[in-house]
Amino acid sequence: MSKTLLLLLFVCFCLIQIDAQQNNADSLRQKLATVKEDTNKVWLLVNLSGIYQYSYPDSGILYAQPALQLAQKLHFAPGEIEAYWLLHVAFAGKGNYPKALEASLKGLELSEKSGDSTKIIMAYAGIGAVYFYSNDYDRALYYFNKLKLNQAIFKRNQKFFSGMLGRTYFKLNQLDSALYYTQMSYYFDLRDEDHWPIPYFYLGEIYAQKKEYASALDYYHRGINYSIVKLDSLDGYIGIAGVFQKNDLIDSAIYYARLAVGLVHDGSFPLKIVAACKILTDIYTTRHVLDSALKYMQVKMVAKDSLFSQAKQNLYFNEQLHQQELLQKIEQEHLANKNRQNVMALLGVLIIFLIIAIGLWGKNIYKQKSYAILQKQKQEIDIQKAKVEQTLHELKTTQSQLIQSEKMASLGELTAGIAHEIQNPLNFVNNFSEVNKEMLEELKAERLKPAAERQEQTESEIIVDVIANSEKINHHGKRVAAIVKGMLQHSRSSSGQKEPTNINALADEYMRLSYQGLRAKDKSFKAILKTDYDESIDKINIIPQDIGRVILNLINNAFYAVDEKKKAIDQGLPTFERLATLYEPTVSVSTKRVGDTIEIKVADNGPGIPQKIVDKIFQPFFTTKPTGQGTGLGLSLSYDIIKAHGGEIKVETKQSEGTSFIIRLPV
Repeated sequence: MSKTLLLLLFVCFCLIQIDAQQNNADSLRQKLATVKEDTNKVWLLVNLSGIYQYSYPDSGILYAQPALQLAQKLHFAPGEIEAYWLLHVAFAGKGNYPKALEASLKGLELSEKSGDSTKIIMAYAGIGAVYFYSNDYDRALYYFNKLKLNQAIFKRNQKFFSGMLGRTYFKLNQLDSALYYTQMSYYFDLRDEDHWPIPYFYLGEIYAQKKEYASALDYYHRGINYSIVKLDSLDGYIGIAGVFQKNDLIDSAIYYARLAVGLVHDGSFPLKIVAACKILTDIYTTRHVLDSALKYMQVKMVAKDSLFSQAKQNLYFNEQLHQQELLQKIEQEHLANKNRQNVMALLGVLIIFLIIAIGLWGKNIYKQKSYAILQKQKQEIDIQKAKVEQTLHELKTTQSQLIQSEKMASLGELTAGIAHEIQNPLNFVNNFSEVNKEMLEELKAERLKPAAERQEQTESEIIVDVIANSEKINHHGKRVAAIVKGMLQHSRSSSGQKEPTNINALADEYMRLSYQGLRAKDKSFKAILKTDYDESIDKINIIPQDIGRVILNLINNAFYAVDEKKKAIDQGLPTFERLATLYEPTVSVSTKRVGDTIEIKVADNGPGIPQKIVDKIFQPFFTTKPTGQGTGLGLSLSYDIIKAHGGEIKVETKQSEGTSFIIRLPV
């Protein structure tokens, strides 16, 4: 097993900090000769085993076994758990995976009894590592995934656990998952002061598999640089040798493979020895250096003999035995629980029968009463249903009446504006007609005079003036006809058919009609009208009657707003005292093309809309006008019309400064 992986797991989870220096080992051995047979001796043996478990696994086993025996004798569970962990590490280093697995499973059982979550997670990591190095990657992944059962512990040790998952996914040829977890381990290591070489070696393997050899070599060398002791560099040397071999850099491959072989002694790490010797054997065989090829082939065979000295099929025996023991305990507990459950079930059945008997008796007594109550409730529900239906009918009727009222109010305002517009040209027609009549009578009188007294120049001037007046009458008559035609078009029900319409002309017409309508109702009303039309806009396809109603409604609202603000100022309200001599009611209408849309903007400098009600203004029946002056349907209907045209309408407002309604219609 990789020395670095197991060492860091041990440091993370064990209570013992191991000093691997030789003088410390000598000091511990001297203390061991005089210490009593108590827990202190257990810890001394554990420390000595920890010093030797990687570099000299046989010595590690030699100290761990008596530590385990003494801990069992003293019923010292923490010492037993640590001893089993050390045995697991040392046996794995020797390649004796059945023994390593047996020690790991016993350590797991004791950890589960102790309830120590950290030690349980550590045991899962050890079992997974044994399966990993025995090439059973599916079972390794199963135990490594158990590390996530305790998220707090997983996050604290995410650098190490992610590295284990990444290496396992790599062996299962799931490179995306392998790269994800390995990079996670790598990023955590970058933020750590104490670097761990393993993620760098893993990334080297992944990039070598992807044939990105430059990146692979970089990660291998960085891992070697972060190795604390020489044995930590073993994976790095083997990986570099493999990359150089694939790239036909044979001398470099031989150099690093020999470094790897030279690091190992005491028969430890047989898998690594096999990998390094295979590279050397293949190279020397290809080069026909048969003595060197034979030498490393013999070393490889010795490592294989050590690795497979026990049949691999026995690897699962210890786990199965462990599982059987657990199953027996579970079955015993299950049997005891079952007996208790049977007694409780019998009592439960008796109680249930008693309850059923009481229930049937009560049901017979209260059956008629319950039926009467249900009938009464049904009648009440029917009555409530009828009331709700009647209320709904009345609500729909009221809604229809309000909508009609809103339409009639809009039509009344429009009609007033049209009447006022017609009045001016009619006055011209009447006045010029009376003037023509007087001038024609004067011409007639002039012609009745004797020929000597008649003035032809005067007659000619009268005729010229009559013709000019007739032209003016004709002009204003045509103006009246145009207004009447527009009124007829507006009053005609919407056909629902879109037609090319000049939006500038439409907006200008309804602005004038709205203003004249308000002037007709209130002679004192005055406002500044501003227009800014984009003359580059072509005709767009809309339903002119519907869009006209929207524009008229927005302009009416704007005039109402500025009028209300003017009245408030005239009344001397404190809010508007500073505006008393400056305020001029102003309403502006503008159009412009914005990309693939036409924007129509109706703005005023009225009191604005409070922010708390801005989101409500398009809701049906919501109005800020006093009772009797608005139904709350104008903006709601406008919103529906614009949406039906595939456009949007929004409001921008600032209290005390004004409001802008913006319509956007698709071209």
